[in-house]
Amino acid sequence: MNSPTLFKSPKILETSAFPEDASQPSVTDSRNPLSLRLFKVLGARYDDPSTREALEILSSLYVSATPTSTVDHKRRRSGNQKHSVDTKASDSEEETELKPTAMNTASTREKELIISEGAARARKNLRSDMEIKLARTSQMFLAAFSEVNQNLDQLQKQIDAMQVQCDTAQTQIQETNVACKHLLERANVLRLQRQATNAKKDAIASFLSQFTLTEQEDAAVTSPKVAVGPQVFAAIDRCEQIREDCLLLSTIEDGETKAGVEIKALMDSKLESGYEKVFIWVQDEFRQLARDVHTEPSSALREAIRKLRSRPALFNEALGSLSQIRQNTLQSSFIAALTKGGPGGYPRPIELHAHEPTRYVGDMLAWVHQATAGEREFLDGIFGVNSDGRMVGSVRMFDKGAITEEEGYIRELLDSNLEKLCSPLKARIQQTIKSQEGSVTSYKITNILQFYQTTMKRTIGEDALMTETLQEITDMSLKAFFETLRSHGRSMLRFLHSPEADLAPPVALRESCMILREVMQVYSLSLVEDETQEQRIAGFHDVLEGMVQPMLNMCTTMANLMKKPGTSPETDMTAWDRAVFMINCLVYIESVLQPYDFTAEKIKDLTSQMDKNMRIIVEAHFESTIEESGLATLVAAADDPDREMPLSRVAGCSSQNVTARLQSFDNFLSTLDVLTSSHLSLLSLPRLGTQIHRAVLKRVALAYDRLCKAIRDPKNKYEFAGTLLGGRRPFGQIGTLLQVLGLEAIEQETDDYAS
Repeated sequence: MNSPTLFKSPKILETSAFPEDASQPSVTDSRNPLSLRLFKVLGARYDDPSTREALEILSSLYVSATPTSTVDHKRRRSGNQKHSVDTKASDSEEETELKPTAMNTASTREKELIISEGAARARKNLRSDMEIKLARTSQMFLAAFSEVNQNLDQLQKQIDAMQVQCDTAQTQIQETNVACKHLLERANVLRLQRQATNAKKDAIASFLSQFTLTEQEDAAVTSPKVAVGPQVFAAIDRCEQIREDCLLLSTIEDGETKAGVEIKALMDSKLESGYEKVFIWVQDEFRQLARDVHTEPSSALREAIRKLRSRPALFNEALGSLSQIRQNTLQSSFIAALTKGGPGGYPRPIELHAHEPTRYVGDMLAWVHQATAGEREFLDGIFGVNSDGRMVGSVRMFDKGAITEEEGYIRELLDSNLEKLCSPLKARIQQTIKSQEGSVTSYKITNILQFYQTTMKRTIGEDALMTETLQEITDMSLKAFFETLRSHGRSMLRFLHSPEADLAPPVALRESCMILREVMQVYSLSLVEDETQEQRIAGFHDVLEGMVQPMLNMCTTMANLMKKPGTSPETDMTAWDRAVFMINCLVYIESVLQPYDFTAEKIKDLTSQMDKNMRIIVEAHFESTIEESGLATLVAAADDPDREMPLSRVAGCSSQNVTARLQSFDNFLSTLDVLTSSHLSLLSLPRLGTQIHRAVLKRVALAYDRLCKAIRDPKNKYEFAGTLLGGRRPFGQIGTLLQVLGLEAIEQETDDYAS
């Protein structure tokens, strides 16, 4: 509170009331009751909040009343003294306005005077003042409660009056109840009857709403004015639901009820009318789609097809009608594409390219493939089949146990819709195939047919009519192609002559290889990515055999023409040339086959035949070379298994003959070309000549080694064998001979020919 404090702290009181030397009481004073009371009061602490709050409230009470009390007290003293005080106060206020410092000092003194007077008055009148205030407060409470008591008396009177009225009303109600008891009972009975009637009404309304059609639904099913759409489909669904509810009702009632039978018959009639209406509308829609093959099926048509599936007879008849319409449409479109071309003449009619067989056949097959894809998309739209996630061009799955019912309908319709395209397509392609005489063109047509036959098999299945037709045409085309190959092979064998002097491949072989190269190029461009190496080889095996074998027969026949009649293999001097000719032909054929991996097996066969002819050349070249070296007689005698006498006693194998032969061998080594031989210059592949020559030189070295071992053998009775061999190169040392012949490192491939 902001009022000045009436009571000072104990320290101030103690300081102001007692001197310092009297702070400790003496023994006598401590026994005095007044002193004890005084010390108790002075020793009390006023720091307690509640105590301080009580003192502040008491101080505010007397400080606020002090000025008036002081003035009254001064008036009781004397009027003159009051006038003197007022005069002094006025003078003091004037001085305060002039002198602020003096005014503050006077104000402080006045406050101290007020506090002192208030404290004195509080010590004197506190008890009486409290009793007066308590009395006044009690009088105020008595006045308030007196007014409340009067109000309660008034309220009691009103309640008593209301009680009298309520008793009167209760009596009247009881009398009325007794008089109207019969009417109330009758009203209660009527109320119960009304409730029962309402319950029956609700049950009947619920039954009718569940087992009957509304006027709009009935009109949607039976009226031709309502177009087929969501309203008709909803009404049909409603009829189906009512029919199922009737069946459920018969199971609940332990047998069909009359109402259930009648409602079921009515719903059957409505359903027949509704499905007939949908069927007629679907047929009209199919005819409309036939006018424009690029029109997308509407959602209403898809829903109508789905509804008709519950009526197999109508559904199959509708699909039959659709198939017939699409067959005629596709056939007309195909004939128009062949003869008239596209809209406005572009693209141009396909038959304008009939003079280009491959383009003509390819354009027809491409049109059929495109029409198949469009028809598949059209049928997917009709049956509402979404994309199965299959990539374009990837293989479709044709597992009958895994396909859906819609997929089965689509494939059956697709096969049926393409039926009328088979006949004109087959007739034109067969006519084109029969008119071809060239092998390359025939194979190109065959290859195109194989490609589209494989594509259609992956698209519509191998059991489809179009796939079977293409398979039949492909087989016929292959038959015609192989017939041209056989005709070409017969023509190659018809006019044969001996090989030219250079033993080069004949012109007929080169022309046939050109045809083979073109055919292989066509096959390599038509390979499917997912085919394995074995499938590629097997796919071209028959063609390769049919083209290469006639070439080999021609080359063999021409080589045999070089053989003189009546000569034995031992005296046949043309074996070398025949072998060289055959090797040149085989090398040429192999060079044509080499760039393609699907000819690997055939290349192996050609290599085997080439090795056989190379052995013939190696043998002949060895005999010629050993004869030129002068060692032929000695080697033949040393290698003779039937020889019984020592080698030195054989005719022509004496020491003098050995010396002469070794001298001839030394001279042979001096003039020998270790890289190649002039006898092998007719080989078209120099690498083969070098290979054969090195194989022959190795055989010569091995023959010389055997001869040296035979001369050193004591059984052959050569005197001074070391001197006999060491007089001429290679001094009886096989290592020296190998160095002279350049055979330090002999290739592995020459071992077969040298052994």
